[in-house]
Amino acid sequence: MDEEKNFLESINATLNIDRDYINQKFDYEWLDKVEEVVPYIDNILRNPKRFIINEEEVVKVELARRTTVESIIHLTQHTNFIQDYDKKTGDVKPSKVLNINRDESLDTYENRFVFTLLGNLELFFKERVEQSGDKSHFSDKKIIKYTGNAKVGTENININIDINSFDKSEEEVKSQTGESFSERVAKVKVQLDGFKASELYRTLHRLHVPPVRSPIRKTNVILKNPNFQKAEELWNYIQLFESKDKKEASKSNYYDDGVVKQDYDSVFLMLYNYNKLISTEKPNTKFERKIAEMSEAFINNILDSSETINEEDLKEIFIKKINKIKEDNKRKYAYIFDVFEDRLSREEDKFSNLLKYMEKED
Repeated sequence: MDEEKNFLESINATLNIDRDYINQKFDYEWLDKVEEVVPYIDNILRNPKRFIINEEEVVKVELARRTTVESIIHLTQHTNFIQDYDKKTGDVKPSKVLNINRDESLDTYENRFVFTLLGNLELFFKERVEQSGDKSHFSDKKIIKYTGNAKVGTENININIDINSFDKSEEEVKSQTGESFSERVAKVKVQLDGFKASELYRTLHRLHVPPVRSPIRKTNVILKNPNFQKAEELWNYIQLFESKDKKEASKSNYYDDGVVKQDYDSVFLMLYNYNKLISTEKPNTKFERKIAEMSEAFINNILDSSETINEEDLKEIFIKKINKIKEDNKRKYAYIFDVFEDRLSREEDKFSNLLKYMEKED
């Protein structure tokens, strides 16, 4: 124990830790919502709501396109427009009549709501695609360098331990149909481009209609029509959207002089002790004499126990004994290796826990 204590006290070592950590997780809920509502917007654009505009004007009879019930009623109320009247036939010849031009218009509040929604959706979609990636990814790179030296008597011992670890993973989230993020984005973009080519969008864009603003007016159509209900859901989702993407990143480079370094010093000692066990140094003369004495005593005991034993028998006994000792030594070395590997594993776990603790403190 004193020898090990002296060894640890004589260690002059440094432990440098370098770490680069990135964890990027993308949330694709926004894309799910857009894909869900797009078919309902398509239904609205295919069958847009219209209202009839009646434009009334009094024109010369020869310019009137057609005579309606409203024209006759208007004439009875404005007899000054009667040019001639035939009492025999009852025919009336007016000089002017009321002409009603009926026209359909897409400029309704509901349509302007959808028109504004498409503009907001285009900007929202473009921004989210730019800020999202097609794969969530994680990477953790650690480089640990331990350099030390110690002195035991006249023996100088140096050690260099380099541990490089790199953990990396990617997670591609696909839809229920098996489509990737990029495929889903391309599909939605084609649909949005198609919406801009619809009659409703082109007409209201040409008219430069003013956009609607929150809160959305609760008209009967918006309240009761399933397509407009879904469109309003998307409107509110975009207005209240908060990104759920997560990104954690850290870089650190520092010299540790605490518990982790002390554990590496212990590993240094363990390696030194193991190195002594597998030393190939030739035995000294005293040791050789001891072996010779033990061998002589061992052989004499065998000969005393059996007068019939010969050289081949002795050879076989020695070979069996040597093989047994070799097997025992292999098991000892294997045990030492297991202890060493287990210690390194535990040291790395301690290091990981230390890094996590330091990140929380930051």
